Amino acid sequence: MNFKNFLLIGALAALMVSCSQSFKTKSPIVTNADSVSYIYGGYVGLQHKQGYSSVGFDTLFNYNVFFDAFYNSCYHKPLKYELDSANNRYLDEFCVLIDVYNQRTATDTTDDVPPLTFSKSRLDSVSYLMGVYNGERFRQSFDESGLDTLGGLKFELFYEGYRETMQEPKTRIDIEKNLHIVQECFDAIQEREMLKQFGDIKREGEEFLARNKANGDVVTTESGLQYTIIKEGNGPKPVMYDRVKVHYTGTFLDGTVFDSSVERGEPAEFYVGGVIEGWNEALMLMPVGSKWKLFVPQELAYGVQGRAPRIKPYTMLIFEVELLDIVK
Repeated sequence: MNFKNFLLIGALAALMVSCSQSFKTKSPIVTNADSVSYIYGGYVGLQHKQGYSSVGFDTLFNYNVFFDAFYNSCYHKPLKYELDSANNRYLDEFCVLIDVYNQRTATDTTDDVPPLTFSKSRLDSVSYLMGVYNGERFRQSFDESGLDTLGGLKFELFYEGYRETMQEPKTRIDIEKNLHIVQECFDAIQEREMLKQFGDIKREGEEFLARNKANGDVVTTESGLQYTIIKEGNGPKPVMYDRVKVHYTGTFLDGTVFDSSVERGEPAEFYVGGVIEGWNEALMLMPVGSKWKLFVPQELAYGVQGRAPRIKPYTMLIFEVELLDIVK
């Protein structure tokens, strides 16, 4: 790994400052959002800690100096030195030394490469540089993401999770075991924001399927897929991973065609299991020679992601599908 590139994930800024204890905050973790904030910060801390270790910087790093600068930078408190080109060059020179050393140790077969030695003041300076840069960028990224307003996340607990993972022997919450909580929170935030934009589409599809289910000729499966049989074939049914040949036409609720092998004049071929869930389920129920009309709920189609440019999030889809053959 190029050491300079790695440091740019979390480095650059000013020279050494005497360190205070202000950075060792311990906010209470009460709500689920508090836990997510802390775990998310801890996850970022784990990534950085592993990265520093991979380039051999963990043994050189002064975490007290780093987090003193990080904290003051995050909270816009006075810094001993501001960002400038001279300080950036100072860090660049250090990065070059580490890069060259790592390259030598990786290629030298004599085990005769003398270890790098740096004065305490120089290592503290580099640690401070990294702290200022990280603090500024982390706070900016957190504020721009809107996580505080969207999910009620707290930057101070994000910071504490990051710091404690990097610096302390044990975190207040087991980070790796609880990462799923962060993913669930982010998924919920995304869904809430998407519903603000596309909730009408989701409701329209659900209302249609509820009405359609009452039709006597409509079959509704356990998953929610609906279909009617236009023509019943008498051939074998495909199984998962069979390659099939089909003709199909896909439409929206208003009848607009968004895709059609029929219009192209050439059947499509693909593997069962390689298409949307509603299709996978239907194909394994259809004998070869059948033609069905499928009413696919959005969660069995493209769901919250949609499929740009034509299929918007939460769009239910209608297909006429004719299963022509199982391709051997």
